[in-house]
Amino acid sequence: MVVNIVAWLCIHLGVSGFVSVAPEALVNAFAGIYRVRRWETQAKVYERLGVKKWKDRLPEARKWFRRGKTAAHLRNPSQWDRFEKQTNRSELSHWVQMLAAPFFFLFNPPWAGWIMVVYAILFNLPFIIVQRYNRVRMMRVKNRVFMR
Repeated sequence: MVVNIVAWLCIHLGVSGFVSVAPEALVNAFAGIYRVRRWETQAKVYERLGVKKWKDRLPEARKWFRRGKTAAHLRNPSQWDRFEKQTNRSELSHWVQMLAAPFFFLFNPPWAGWIMVVYAILFNLPFIIVQRYNRVRMMRVKNRVFMR
């Protein structure tokens, strides 16, 4: 049990730290992941999930690594591109963290390995949802401002 906790802590912090300083070209190599899908904008799926009500309760690694800014600075259109890149980094970090889950089958019984897979999904999915929600919101703001 302790090995699993320490391993996950190292994975979460290690991947977050790496992605926060990774070259922009590496983050951009996964551009297909960040693309907003039609179902995300048409069905208002994030509003139905109540993301606005719970998103601020999630911890922000940005504070630990002293990288990125809060959404409060978004009143300035010159910061929009930076915020979008920040959401891409964060989303990539959480996808990569989930990819580490099969590693736990190496030193756990199969049932515990599956618990680690479920943990990886349940822990990271809310963060991915928030990043996608923010990206869709940013896209709507840009469309309103630039379509005038």
